[in-house]
Amino acid sequence: MPIVMANTGTTRPAELAERFHQGTTAWVVLAVSLAITLLGWDVSARYMQQRAEDRYLFEVQKAGQAIVKRMQEYEQVLRGGVGLMLASDVVSREDWRVYVENLRLDTYWPGVQGVGYAEMVTPAQREAHVQAIRAQGFPAYDIAPEGVRDPYSAIVYLEPFSGRNLRAFGYDMFSEPVRRQAMEQARDSGQPAVSGKVTLVQENGLDVQSGFLMYLPVYRKGLPLSTESQRQVALYGFVYSPFRVRDLMAGILGSDTSGNSAKVSVVQRDLRK
Repeated sequence: MPIVMANTGTTRPAELAERFHQGTTAWVVLAVSLAITLLGWDVSARYMQQRAEDRYLFEVQKAGQAIVKRMQEYEQVLRGGVGLMLASDVVSREDWRVYVENLRLDTYWPGVQGVGYAEMVTPAQREAHVQAIRAQGFPAYDIAPEGVRDPYSAIVYLEPFSGRNLRAFGYDMFSEPVRRQAMEQARDSGQPAVSGKVTLVQENGLDVQSGFLMYLPVYRKGLPLSTESQRQVALYGFVYSPFRVRDLMAGILGSDTSGNSAKVSVVQRDLRK
Protein backbone atom coordinates (compact mmCIF):
# COMPACT_ATOMS: atom_id res chain seq x y z
CA MET A 1 0.00 0.00 0.00
CA PRO A 2 1.60 3.31 -1.05
CA ILE A 3 2.40 5.82 1.64
CA VAL A 4 0.77 9.20 1.19
CA MET A 5 2.66 12.16 2.67
CA ALA A 6 0.46 14.58 4.51
CA ASN A 7 0.55 18.26 3.36
CA THR A 8 2.05 20.07 6.37
CA GLY A 9 2.12 23.53 4.70
CA THR A 10 5.95 23.67 4.77
CA THR A 11 7.57 25.31 1.67
CA ARG A 12 10.47 23.47 0.17
CA PRO A 13 13.90 25.27 -0.04
CA ALA A 14 13.73 25.21 -3.83
CA GLU A 15 10.44 27.07 -3.79
CA LEU A 16 11.92 29.72 -1.43
CA ALA A 17 14.89 30.28 -3.72
CA GLU A 18 12.62 30.58 -6.73
CA ARG A 19 10.49 33.19 -5.04
CA PHE A 20 13.57 35.14 -3.81
CA HIS A 21 14.95 35.42 -7.34
CA GLN A 22 11.77 36.90 -8.74
CA GLY A 23 12.14 40.29 -10.53
CA THR A 24 10.20 42.21 -7.88
CA THR A 25 12.48 41.06 -5.10
CA ALA A 26 15.58 42.04 -7.08
CA TRP A 27 14.26 45.57 -7.53
CA VAL A 28 13.54 45.84 -3.82
CA VAL A 29 17.08 44.75 -2.97
CA LEU A 30 18.49 47.24 -5.49
CA ALA A 31 16.38 50.07 -4.07
CA VAL A 32 17.44 49.28 -0.50
CA SER A 33 21.09 49.13 -1.58
CA LEU A 34 20.83 52.49 -3.33
CA ALA A 35 19.12 54.02 -0.30
CA ILE A 36 21.88 52.81 2.00
CA THR A 37 24.54 54.09 -0.42
CA LEU A 38 22.90 57.53 -0.68
CA LEU A 39 22.50 57.72 3.08
CA GLY A 40 26.16 56.85 3.55
CA TRP A 41 27.19 59.47 0.97
CA ASP A 42 25.04 62.13 2.64
CA VAL A 43 26.48 61.40 6.08
CA SER A 44 30.00 61.46 4.68
CA ALA A 45 29.41 64.71 2.78
CA ARG A 46 27.95 66.40 5.86
CA TYR A 47 30.89 65.26 7.94
CA MET A 48 33.40 66.58 5.41
CA GLN A 49 31.53 69.88 5.12
CA GLN A 50 31.49 70.27 8.90
CA ARG A 51 35.21 69.49 9.02
CA ALA A 52 35.87 72.12 6.36
CA GLU A 53 33.73 74.72 8.17
CA ASP A 54 35.41 73.97 11.48
CA ARG A 55 38.83 74.30 9.87
CA TYR A 56 37.89 77.59 8.23
CA LEU A 57 36.52 79.00 11.49
CA PHE A 58 39.69 77.92 13.26
CA GLU A 59 41.82 79.64 10.61
CA VAL A 60 39.70 82.80 10.86
CA GLN A 61 40.03 82.80 14.65
CA LYS A 62 43.77 82.22 14.44
CA ALA A 63 44.19 84.97 11.85
CA GLY A 64 41.93 87.25 13.87
CA GLN A 65 44.06 86.84 16.97
CA ALA A 66 47.20 87.65 14.99
CA ILE A 67 45.61 90.71 13.39
CA VAL A 68 44.21 92.03 16.68
CA LYS A 69 47.62 91.64 18.30
CA ARG A 70 49.28 93.51 15.45
CA MET A 71 46.64 96.27 15.49
CA GLN A 72 47.22 96.71 19.21
CA GLU A 73 50.89 97.20 18.40
CA TYR A 74 50.00 99.78 15.74
CA GLU A 75 47.89 101.54 18.35
CA GLN A 76 51.06 102.07 20.36
CA VAL A 77 52.66 103.66 17.30
CA LEU A 78 49.77 106.11 17.10
CA ARG A 79 49.97 106.81 20.81
CA GLY A 80 53.64 107.65 20.34
CA GLY A 81 52.60 110.15 17.67
CA VAL A 82 50.03 111.70 20.01
CA GLY A 83 52.69 111.93 22.70
CA LEU A 84 54.98 113.74 20.28
CA MET A 85 52.25 116.26 19.43
CA LEU A 86 51.53 116.90 23.11
CA ALA A 87 55.17 117.15 24.16
CA SER A 88 55.83 120.28 22.13
CA ASP A 89 53.95 123.45 21.28
CA VAL A 90 55.01 123.06 17.65
CA VAL A 91 55.83 119.76 15.93
CA SER A 92 57.57 120.47 12.65
CA ARG A 93 57.47 118.39 9.50
CA GLU A 94 61.06 117.38 10.24
CA ASP A 95 60.14 116.31 13.77
CA TRP A 96 57.42 114.09 12.36
CA ARG A 97 59.73 112.64 9.72
CA VAL A 98 62.37 111.75 12.32
CA TYR A 99 59.76 110.13 14.58
CA VAL A 100 58.32 107.91 11.85
CA GLU A 101 61.71 107.17 10.31
CA ASN A 102 62.95 105.82 13.63
CA LEU A 103 59.95 103.50 13.87
CA ARG A 104 61.45 101.62 10.89
CA LEU A 105 58.04 100.67 9.58
CA ASP A 106 59.31 98.30 6.87
CA THR A 107 61.28 96.30 9.42
CA TYR A 108 59.13 96.25 12.52
CA TRP A 109 55.64 97.22 11.33
CA PRO A 110 55.03 95.46 7.99
CA GLY A 111 51.70 96.24 6.38
CA VAL A 112 51.30 99.81 7.61
CA GLN A 113 51.16 102.31 4.75
CA GLY A 114 52.43 105.17 6.87
CA VAL A 115 51.83 107.28 9.96
CA GLY A 116 50.17 110.64 9.49
CA TYR A 117 48.65 113.63 11.21
CA ALA A 118 45.46 115.38 10.10
CA GLU A 119 44.72 118.84 11.48
CA MET A 120 41.18 120.05 12.14
CA VAL A 121 40.53 123.34 10.32
CA THR A 122 37.45 125.57 10.51
CA PRO A 123 36.25 127.52 7.44
CA ALA A 124 37.55 130.71 9.07
CA GLN A 125 40.99 129.13 9.49
CA ARG A 126 41.21 127.60 6.04
CA GLU A 127 42.98 130.41 4.17
CA ALA A 128 45.60 130.91 6.89
CA HIS A 129 46.15 127.15 7.08
CA VAL A 130 46.67 126.82 3.32
CA GLN A 131 49.08 129.76 3.18
CA ALA A 132 51.10 128.39 6.13
CA ILE A 133 51.59 125.01 4.42
CA ARG A 134 52.45 126.66 1.10
CA ALA A 135 55.09 128.73 2.89
CA GLN A 136 56.76 125.47 3.93
CA GLY A 137 57.70 124.84 0.31
CA PHE A 138 54.47 123.43 -1.16
CA PRO A 139 53.06 126.20 -3.40
CA ALA A 140 50.38 123.95 -4.90
CA TYR A 141 49.03 122.78 -1.54
CA ASP A 142 45.30 122.98 -0.94
CA ILE A 143 42.60 121.11 0.97
CA ALA A 144 40.86 118.55 -1.18
CA PRO A 145 38.20 117.93 -2.29
CA GLU A 146 37.03 121.44 -3.07
CA GLY A 147 34.01 122.90 -1.34
CA VAL A 148 32.97 124.57 1.89
CA ARG A 149 32.69 122.22 4.86
CA ASP A 150 32.79 122.64 8.62
CA PRO A 151 35.17 121.44 9.77
CA TYR A 152 37.95 120.19 7.48
CA SER A 153 40.53 117.59 8.51
CA ALA A 154 43.52 118.27 6.30
CA ILE A 155 46.35 115.71 6.16
CA VAL A 156 49.47 117.79 6.81
CA TYR A 157 51.99 115.08 7.77
CA LEU A 158 52.27 111.59 6.35
CA GLU A 159 55.48 109.60 6.44
CA PRO A 160 57.07 108.14 4.45
CA PHE A 161 56.38 111.32 2.46
CA SER A 162 56.97 109.73 -0.93
CA GLY A 163 55.37 107.53 -3.58
CA ARG A 164 51.69 106.79 -3.04
CA ASN A 165 51.53 108.82 0.17
CA LEU A 166 52.04 112.08 -1.71
CA ARG A 167 48.54 111.66 -3.14
CA ALA A 168 47.03 112.02 0.35
CA PHE A 169 48.67 115.36 1.17
CA GLY A 170 45.91 117.87 2.00
CA TYR A 171 43.07 115.36 1.76
CA ASP A 172 40.07 116.07 3.98
CA MET A 173 39.17 112.68 5.46
CA PHE A 174 36.21 114.22 7.28
CA SER A 175 34.57 114.73 3.88
CA GLU A 176 34.13 110.97 3.32
CA PRO A 177 31.37 109.24 5.35
CA VAL A 178 33.16 105.97 6.22
CA ARG A 179 36.29 107.73 7.42
CA ARG A 180 34.29 110.40 9.21
CA GLN A 181 32.31 107.81 11.17
CA ALA A 182 35.52 106.31 12.56
CA MET A 183 37.01 109.74 13.28
CA GLU A 184 33.92 110.83 15.18
CA GLN A 185 33.97 107.59 17.16
CA ALA A 186 37.61 108.21 18.11
CA ARG A 187 36.89 111.87 18.91
CA ASP A 188 33.93 111.12 21.15
CA SER A 189 35.48 108.17 22.98
CA GLY A 190 39.10 109.28 23.23
CA GLN A 191 40.07 105.79 22.09
CA PRO A 192 41.42 104.43 18.80
CA ALA A 193 38.85 103.64 16.13
CA VAL A 194 39.09 101.59 12.94
CA SER A 195 37.20 102.57 9.81
CA GLY A 196 35.23 100.33 7.51
CA LYS A 197 36.52 99.34 4.09
CA VAL A 198 37.56 102.22 1.83
CA THR A 199 39.69 102.86 -1.22
CA LEU A 200 42.69 104.78 0.03
CA VAL A 201 43.59 108.10 -1.58
CA GLN A 202 47.05 106.60 -2.07
CA GLU A 203 45.77 104.20 -4.73
CA ASN A 204 47.06 105.14 -8.17
CA GLY A 205 45.20 102.61 -10.31
CA LEU A 206 47.91 99.94 -10.10
CA ASP A 207 47.43 96.93 -7.83
CA VAL A 208 44.39 98.56 -6.22
CA GLN A 209 43.56 97.04 -2.83
CA SER A 210 40.83 97.48 -0.26
CA GLY A 211 41.95 99.63 2.64
CA PHE A 212 41.01 100.90 6.06
CA LEU A 213 42.36 103.38 8.60
CA MET A 214 43.01 103.59 12.33
CA TYR A 215 42.57 106.92 14.14
CA LEU A 216 43.60 108.29 17.52
CA PRO A 217 42.48 111.81 18.51
CA VAL A 218 44.74 114.65 19.61
CA TYR A 219 43.14 117.15 21.99
CA ARG A 220 44.23 120.67 22.86
CA LYS A 221 46.32 120.73 25.97
CA GLY A 222 44.76 122.03 29.16
CA LEU A 223 41.13 121.52 28.19
CA PRO A 224 38.77 119.22 30.12
CA LEU A 225 38.10 115.83 28.54
CA SER A 226 35.71 114.19 30.98
CA THR A 227 32.63 114.20 28.77
CA GLU A 228 31.90 113.53 25.12
CA SER A 229 30.94 117.15 24.48
CA GLN A 230 34.16 118.37 26.11
CA ARG A 231 36.20 116.06 23.89
CA GLN A 232 34.40 117.37 20.82
CA VAL A 233 35.30 120.95 21.75
CA ALA A 234 38.90 120.08 22.57
CA LEU A 235 39.63 118.13 19.37
CA TYR A 236 42.75 119.39 17.61
CA GLY A 237 43.49 116.65 15.08
CA PHE A 238 44.14 112.96 14.52
CA VAL A 239 47.18 110.76 14.37
CA TYR A 240 46.32 107.95 11.99
CA SER A 241 47.59 105.10 9.86
CA PRO A 242 46.25 103.84 6.53
CA PHE A 243 46.40 100.14 5.69
CA ARG A 244 46.15 98.23 2.42
CA VAL A 245 44.52 94.89 3.20
CA ARG A 246 46.65 92.50 1.14
CA ASP A 247 49.86 94.21 2.20
CA LEU A 248 48.77 94.11 5.83
CA MET A 249 47.82 90.44 5.71
CA ALA A 250 51.03 89.50 3.94
CA GLY A 251 52.95 91.28 6.70
CA ILE A 252 51.06 89.43 9.43
CA LEU A 253 50.25 86.01 7.98
CA GLY A 254 52.75 85.61 5.17
CA SER A 255 52.29 85.50 1.41
CA ASP A 256 49.30 83.10 1.38
CA THR A 257 46.49 85.63 1.42
CA SER A 258 43.60 83.44 0.26
CA GLY A 259 40.43 84.29 2.13
CA ASN A 260 42.07 87.15 3.98
CA SER A 261 39.50 89.78 3.02
CA ALA A 262 36.87 87.82 4.95
CA LYS A 263 39.23 87.48 7.90
CA VAL A 264 39.95 91.20 7.92
CA SER A 265 36.22 91.95 7.77
CA VAL A 266 35.64 89.80 10.84
CA VAL A 267 38.47 91.50 12.73
CA GLN A 268 37.38 95.01 11.70
CA ARG A 269 33.90 94.22 13.04
CA ASP A 270 35.39 93.09 16.36
CA LEU A 271 37.73 96.08 16.62
CA ARG A 272 34.86 98.53 16.04
CA LYS A 273 32.72 97.07 18.85
